[in-house]
Amino acid sequence: MMKLKISSTAQIWKFTLAVTAISVLVPVSVVGGIMAMVPHIPLIVIIFCVSIAFFIPLLLAPPISYVGLSMLRILSDTIARVDELIKFDPLTGALNRSHFLDNIRARQGSGMLMIVDVDHFKNVNDTRGHAAGDEALCILVRTLGNVLGSKGIVGRMGGEEFGIYLPGADLSMGTKTANMLCATVRNLDMIVGGKSMNMTISIGGTRHHPHLTIGHSLKIADDRLYEAKYGGRDQAVLGDTYSADTATNTPHSTVTDFAKLRG
Repeated sequence: MMKLKISSTAQIWKFTLAVTAISVLVPVSVVGGIMAMVPHIPLIVIIFCVSIAFFIPLLLAPPISYVGLSMLRILSDTIARVDELIKFDPLTGALNRSHFLDNIRARQGSGMLMIVDVDHFKNVNDTRGHAAGDEALCILVRTLGNVLGSKGIVGRMGGEEFGIYLPGADLSMGTKTANMLCATVRNLDMIVGGKSMNMTISIGGTRHHPHLTIGHSLKIADDRLYEAKYGGRDQAVLGDTYSADTATNTPHSTVTDFAKLRG
């Protein structure tokens, strides 16, 4: 179903003119047609009736249309802002947790689900302040988005933890992407609060299948994230999805090591 969306003043005037033209042409055509079918009507009567059919819509349609369309524009803008607030994290612009997971549920086929966590992020807040921490998270999300491009989606799971989903990706592609993400963030010289800052991330991931619940795959990815953390950070631990009865084991994990913690 086609929806009318008004997003500019130019569109308001365009639709106002269109509505006015229709409002004038329809009654003039109807009245003119009726007059033509009735014989011996004085010309003055025809002119009077057609004039009424012409001028009344011409006077009423523009202001009514303009006001109505202006209200529709306000409504459209409000819906768009509310939709943005509902779907996106207001700080970083990443999808919020619920819409990130809903996006995965709505897709058909498998893909790589990863959880990204900033290493020692508490130190950033403690030493540089929460404003600097917020700025660093925004830079991180932009960096993740630049690396992923259109191949994946990013959601904020909470705090300094983010989710990544690569639709259709297998373990090989997921590992390659995780390598690239870790290396890019590690080598990124961030300017936060006017000062240089370095950051590393740890990643845990699994291949999500549509017949599994999101909660099941998230648990596996989270377990692997802790493997990456306990293994020294600044690395990724990925693997295929465990079966339901071995979800707490890690026999099939593939570990990709990067430079260990720098201090």
